[in-house]
Amino acid sequence: MGFLSAVKDIFTKTEITEETFEYESIDSFLSRREQQEEEGPSEDIIYKCDQIVDATYQMEDLRVEYEMVTSYFTDIQTIEELPQDVRQEIINIAKKIAFLENETTQFLHSDDRISDENFRMIQGVEKELTQVFGQLKDLEDMDMKIKRDMKHLEAEKNSQEYIQASIEERQSKLRMFLIIFGTSAALIVLTLAVVGLLTESSLLIPILLIILVVLAMAALTVVTYRNLSFEFKMSEARENRAINLMNKVKIKYINNTSTLEYLYSKYNIKSLREMEYLYEQYLIMVDEVRKYQRTTGDLRELSESLTKLLFQYGVKDPDIWAKQSAALIDNREMVEVKHSLNVRRQKLREQMAYNEELRLAGLKDIREMLKENPELREQVKRELEIYHINLQ
Repeated sequence: MGFLSAVKDIFTKTEITEETFEYESIDSFLSRREQQEEEGPSEDIIYKCDQIVDATYQMEDLRVEYEMVTSYFTDIQTIEELPQDVRQEIINIAKKIAFLENETTQFLHSDDRISDENFRMIQGVEKELTQVFGQLKDLEDMDMKIKRDMKHLEAEKNSQEYIQASIEERQSKLRMFLIIFGTSAALIVLTLAVVGLLTESSLLIPILLIILVVLAMAALTVVTYRNLSFEFKMSEARENRAINLMNKVKIKYINNTSTLEYLYSKYNIKSLREMEYLYEQYLIMVDEVRKYQRTTGDLRELSESLTKLLFQYGVKDPDIWAKQSAALIDNREMVEVKHSLNVRRQKLREQMAYNEELRLAGLKDIREMLKENPELREQVKRELEIYHINLQ
């Protein structure tokens, strides 16, 4: 029974089922790319154009952020180069602001909701928090979807590797079976021939029957082996497609993760939920601050005075310094601010370099594709015009 089961297993057709994924994320990126892989190089032009455009837009956004950080450095230099009497006036106002903030902090310390650093951070970005929340949510949702897609693609890759190993094992068994069966049949035929000669009996019919069975089994073996080879190639194609898609998804993943990590670093948080929590606590504290400031004085007047003074002497973004009074008073605090800005600027430079590399790689791929497929020149020209891309 064991031998018969093994023979049955060898000649039973392998059912290869391909898992169907619903690529919901990255603007249906995966599902579109799966179709393009099948349709050939002409459709791949669209993907390359998308890559170039995405990288270009990313670089534009990063440049805006980079210019803003650079502007902060310029403001610091402007403040540090002010005349001594003006600097002293700024320091005096900053000390009053710091004093009132310290009084407020002591008043709120019993609640111990969030740190002074987090309070000032939320205070500094309060006007743009709706945009920040939306950006963080989009990036975190994208991160989850991309990771899920990559997990699915990894599972598909492993599944196809398992199928290939199973096919190779069956082909090995098939070869062994053919050798054993053929050798056994040859020995039986030889034995019958010898018996026929010794007994002078006619055993031609049994010998012919055995030969016919051998030929039939050989034909069945060849057909089965060819089917297995075809199934193996199909499995390899599915595995290669999963690998190609995974490599392309990684580009999106790197960009998304870099932007997310930059924002986490910028706001000194670990997640959107933490940012939302900080804001909730900030609102409670602000309400209490307002009540307290009725008896201790209002910071707004001092903040406005500082802002007007800084603006008068050429500081482009004076509003933020009311929340950075410690840096105006203590040079060590100013060094910390510069270090933080340097870290932000370095990360922005790295992201811009990565996206520029993506853009140039996309242009290079399109040029090489045109060399290999000159018949696509007109179609490529139309696509480049649609995307407003200059190939030069």
